[in-house]
Amino acid sequence: MRNATSTTILELTWLGLLTIFLGVVSGYFVLSALFISSTYLAVTLWRRNSFYRWLESNQKNESLITSDLWVDIVRRVEIERDQAKNDKASVAKEFNNLRLALSSLRVGLILTDKTWNLTWWNQIGGELLNLREPDDINSYLFSLLRSPSLKEYIDENDFSEPLILDNFATQRAVVELYFGDSPSHGYIILVRDISQLRKLNEMRSDFIANVSHELKTPLTVINGYLETLIDNQMVEGAAKNAVESATSQGRRMDNIIQDLITLARLETSPSKDVEAINLFELIEQVQQQIKLLQENQKKSQTIIKVLVAENWVLTGNRNEIFSLLFNLLSNSLRYCPDGSLVSVRLEQSDSKVFICVDDDGPGIPEPHVSRVTERFYRVDKSHSSSTGGTGLGLAIAKHIMGRHSGRLQITSGEGKGTCVRCSFPKERLQQVVT
Repeated sequence: MRNATSTTILELTWLGLLTIFLGVVSGYFVLSALFISSTYLAVTLWRRNSFYRWLESNQKNESLITSDLWVDIVRRVEIERDQAKNDKASVAKEFNNLRLALSSLRVGLILTDKTWNLTWWNQIGGELLNLREPDDINSYLFSLLRSPSLKEYIDENDFSEPLILDNFATQRAVVELYFGDSPSHGYIILVRDISQLRKLNEMRSDFIANVSHELKTPLTVINGYLETLIDNQMVEGAAKNAVESATSQGRRMDNIIQDLITLARLETSPSKDVEAINLFELIEQVQQQIKLLQENQKKSQTIIKVLVAENWVLTGNRNEIFSLLFNLLSNSLRYCPDGSLVSVRLEQSDSKVFICVDDDGPGIPEPHVSRVTERFYRVDKSHSSSTGGTGLGLAIAKHIMGRHSGRLQITSGEGKGTCVRCSFPKERLQQVVT
């Protein structure tokens, strides 16, 4: 490779010597200098134009061979071109390998731009969402996937939980969609067919429901005999203590079975008997049941404060909403010490209304908050029986919210109390003006 400075000095030296020689021969030094300079400028312009045409033609150099510096420039450009071609081929190969790898995944992958226009998808993603290539490239996502729940999910702009679409497209599949931001200033959507998983869950729910029903009848008979022994004072001493303990455990098992039946029904049966419910009156009915629980739990000093106006109307299933509020209030009552404050209040946002149940109890440690809605999950295993709960209350509440187009949100911290927020769409929970 040539050095530009030394080559330029060498060329200028030759031009100076040539000018002196021509001036000595002709006797006109100024005219000789002008002639040499003009000739050099003309040649340079010709080389520049030839260089530009060569860059446009993208072919091998054939004309710029009269100057070491220009030859060196051309050689450097040709080397860079060859390197760029090799790099481009390498990137294209890696990109094709990546596409093949993504296409072979058993999970659908969809890419869109910031305006939700489709830019790319792998084979399984196209099959699950019934997309056609190249017809649907650059098409608006929501013009192809016509689902009100999908549009509502996107409008909320909260992608922390996946979206499940039932009986989707032509194959009547159940698909699960995970949304996230793409590095290329768009969105990435992972699509998974969960039809088989849904069937397994239904089989599990049916099994639990059937077993619970089968256990309920003999357990009722056993509990009846135990209560008869106690009521008629047919046992005394140590035998009486054993029968009373067995009766207590029988009642607890009966509660668990009843909650399992309720949970199985919520998972498998459609929501029905939808009506307009006066929320204030329903909370009062729940309070009457909570008073009985307060007596059993010996927590008469605990205060339950209702901060809900009388003109709020909730559209839903009365029994399910009653169960929702009872489970949330009973949870606070069981796990908070006597003398705590439990409140029921409402919050509003642009598109949501929240029923909030707050307490100033011991709270839930951060690692457990995301799991407390699982079946039988308990933060403190050592107190699982002393509270009298079944470990299914929050799981039931979560399913009830799902059946009412809502979500259950739990905010808590150790020693900071707990806030459970039931998020309803505004069209379900409204304030009636009288």
